[in-house]
Amino acid sequence: MSRWGSQLRSYLVRWRMAELLAFLGGGVYVAQNVLYAFTQMSEVDEGGYLYQGYLFVTGVYHPFQVNGLWMYYPPFSYLFWGYLQKWFGPGLRTGRYGAICLGILMLLAIWIAARHLGGKWWAAAAIWAVALDPALIKLYSMAESQVLIACMLTWVLALVLGENRPLWQIVASSILAGLVLLTRHNLAPVLPILLVYIFWQHGKKAGWWALACGVLTVAAGYALYWPDILVIWTPWLPAKLTPFLDAFRTPQGGAVLLGTPGLLNRVLAFTTTFRFSYFALAGSLAAIILWPRSDQWKNRVNFRASVFLAALFFTLLVLHLWAAVLNNYCVFCVNPYIAWFIVVALLLVVAFFSEGFKQAFLGRQLIAGLFLLLLFIDLGYASFDVTGFWLMNLRLPRLKTLLVGGGHLQGYAIWDLMESRFQMSTAIARQVVPLIASFMAGLAFLLLTWIVWRFLARRRGYAWMPFSLSIVLILGTVLSPLPVMAGGPRQYDCQADMIRAYEQTGQYLASLIPPGSKVYWDGGGSILPLEYVPGVRILPGQIYDFWSFSPDGDTARVLRFGMWNVASADQWKNEADFILVEGNRYDAGWQAFFLANPQFEELRESPPTSPCVDGSNVRVFRRGA
Repeated sequence: MSRWGSQLRSYLVRWRMAELLAFLGGGVYVAQNVLYAFTQMSEVDEGGYLYQGYLFVTGVYHPFQVNGLWMYYPPFSYLFWGYLQKWFGPGLRTGRYGAICLGILMLLAIWIAARHLGGKWWAAAAIWAVALDPALIKLYSMAESQVLIACMLTWVLALVLGENRPLWQIVASSILAGLVLLTRHNLAPVLPILLVYIFWQHGKKAGWWALACGVLTVAAGYALYWPDILVIWTPWLPAKLTPFLDAFRTPQGGAVLLGTPGLLNRVLAFTTTFRFSYFALAGSLAAIILWPRSDQWKNRVNFRASVFLAALFFTLLVLHLWAAVLNNYCVFCVNPYIAWFIVVALLLVVAFFSEGFKQAFLGRQLIAGLFLLLLFIDLGYASFDVTGFWLMNLRLPRLKTLLVGGGHLQGYAIWDLMESRFQMSTAIARQVVPLIASFMAGLAFLLLTWIVWRFLARRRGYAWMPFSLSIVLILGTVLSPLPVMAGGPRQYDCQADMIRAYEQTGQYLASLIPPGSKVYWDGGGSILPLEYVPGVRILPGQIYDFWSFSPDGDTARVLRFGMWNVASADQWKNEADFILVEGNRYDAGWQAFFLANPQFEELRESPPTSPCVDGSNVRVFRRGA
């Protein structure tokens, strides 16, 4: 073969292998995404997005209507799913298929953005980092704002990161950032931080164009729904500082009835963020710890991009940790919250580590070592539900100094030692033992990486801690699919065709309930079955079940904002043509109600909405003549 032929072959193998690797990673992502789309049970937010969005686009209600639907999110988060169903048919199938398509578009944007920052091989690595994170894929399999925002935000970055971006791409990025704000107002920092980066990287002309187009996009959306759109800001802005919003301030919702979560729950919620989004979170923090002086960056474009991505990600992270972990509304929502913008951290890791930094000052290395130990401890505590009992059943050799009495040749189980020696309950020991084990594993890992570094990596110019952090980042990412790492939250798992299950339930209800009927809904977490029943009238606040329930006694005010309370529920119940109650919710209170109202006859219950949950059948009661 000629020299030119050999060079061409080398070139094709080199670059096409990166693309092939990325394509395979995308295939792994899509396969999991499709599986989860069919096997994940729906929950209240997904039902709300789909049902409420469909009611909007079909003209039954309009956003921010007085005595309409509860508007906790900006309008585009509903309208997107509504129009999707208007075009392709209402129901969970359309929503989940749409989520799959958004995930594929997101992967394409990740490839483009990561390639701008680190080249094709880093772009392939970024694709695989997402494909190996089942917790994230489960969230992106549902028809919710997580996958919608992740897709939009990734394209914002793909269009603007790097140098010499065409003006139309920069403008499109700013417009899309404006749409992000019209989809989730908690992502308000995206547009201003993006605009600062555009001025810095792309110059004043691009900056002024982006500023004008981004602000006009937001202004047009707010003008369309002004002033009622201000209602979405009232839960987050202190009443004392914003008295001008009092007319739009909603009554307290059901979250106030949850009580105050304990400290251990808050700690567990924080630690699970690293378990479920390991590569992006651990990698971005490692980048901050190892951050060199600005004059040490080889690529000034990557330096500016890294500063921008770090500022954006950690601003959003702090805000959402405050909203979830430090407040009482939804402590364990931090994982779904981070899923909106985790791709920012992913691209930060690409931008930083593609620079190939090998050195770090002694002080930074000490901080990095402490961070690595804390990371092991974090993962150990976050995974105690998986490893706790297994570790406690391990047997230790007989050590007379630790024995309280008795013994046998096989030694003692750790749980027995913790109970007899330290008087520790099984519930506490289940959490403490993984902490101790993970700390010891962290020390062992540091020792092992020091040995490898001492004899191999040091000769290539690497400092110990940058080398160790790179290894732990790679290993943790590769092991992410294991239950001890991510495995994904399991509360919605069901090894059955959930799309078909909801369709069967909805079709059965549609065969019983004629259009125009007034329906009282007490059907559990998701209102999706009613989406297959055309033309029914419901108490609007019940779309979000407990979360839009208000203990406020001012019924007129509660209904004005699309919520519900005891009085409105009683009135609707007494006027309803049909009452639908999930089997799990049929309690003594419902029994007493139907005994006192014999005009209701019970029809045959529906098929189960979730074949994996006993009592998920919907009991149907029809008012007689």
